Amino acid sequence: MRSVLLIAVAALFSLAATGAEAKYSFCNKSSYVLEAAIGYVDGDRLTTRGWWRLRPGQCKVVLTEQTNPGRYFVYAEAIPGHRGPLRTWSGDTPLCVEPTGFFNLRNQEVCRDDPARQRNFFGVDVTAAAGGNWQTDLVEAANFTVYSAEVAGVQRLLYDVGKKVTAIDGQLGRDTQHLILQYRKEKGLPESATIDDDLIDSLIQDANAREAKLGFFYCNKTEAPIWSAIAIPSDKDGYDSKGWWRLAPGQCDKIIKGQLTKDHYYVYAAMEDGRGERRLAGGDKSFCINAVKFDVSNSESCADQDLDTAVFKRVDIGGAVSTTFDFMPNMFVAPPIAQDGKTAPTASKK
Repeated sequence: MRSVLLIAVAALFSLAATGAEAKYSFCNKSSYVLEAAIGYVDGDRLTTRGWWRLRPGQCKVVLTEQTNPGRYFVYAEAIPGHRGPLRTWSGDTPLCVEPTGFFNLRNQEVCRDDPARQRNFFGVDVTAAAGGNWQTDLVEAANFTVYSAEVAGVQRLLYDVGKKVTAIDGQLGRDTQHLILQYRKEKGLPESATIDDDLIDSLIQDANAREAKLGFFYCNKTEAPIWSAIAIPSDKDGYDSKGWWRLAPGQCDKIIKGQLTKDHYYVYAAMEDGRGERRLAGGDKSFCINAVKFDVSNSESCADQDLDTAVFKRVDIGGAVSTTFDFMPNMFVAPPIAQDGKTAPTASKK
């Protein structure tokens, strides 16, 4: 995953100067509601811990242990209720997480074969001068303060739930106050133009509920795990192909978030059934894939990009804003045998 926003890391005053207890804190100075996690060395193991929800403008202690000089790792992503592509604060170090809920993982091998349980953390070098205290600020290009981030966050959430927000600028102007009053009245909250946790939490709940109904979903209706991919029409009359999502038997997952804007997509999957890999039948168009997680443009040939190909199946959805594709057992067949008597390479998808 790519980080689409700026990252700032700031050291706090030392213990000697403040007398405060040693701690590691996150401070959300963005207009997004974030879910954040941290990685650090605990004894002889690299441990990951999360998720902490951070409202816009909120700062939170995530480690109360002494913050020692050395390398820490941080990752954060916006909640799904925000419109648009997923926003992340990330780097290039893949570490294990749990998809939801609080977790504390001391074994980084648990996600080695499951990309869905990995996130790309960025490194933070804590210095001895911090005196045991450190704060990582999660920011964006607008460079909000704690206060203006809270206002901008409410503006963004109002936009996410369908209000006509003219700007996400962190200014509590007349238009923003009017929208807050309007929303409070609709939800039965105390009538006020002020911002508080009840207002933000209500907006978060509504934004997530709205997003949960939108998007492109895959459901595995087989009795074996499958690895899935998708090809999405791009704005340049081409396609972008992405994968892999591993779906256990009976599992459903959202592949594209937000309201769908295209009239068709192409789907692909390969099944693990103990007898080898079986692939989705009925395909009619080839797209680039890779043995590992990929997100590639098909504007260039797959060979020129050192990529393999697979035949995807077209799915027409008309003007639907949401759809679900069910992978059924009878959709999968063994891969064709090449002239040399060998099947095509099997993707590892790690």
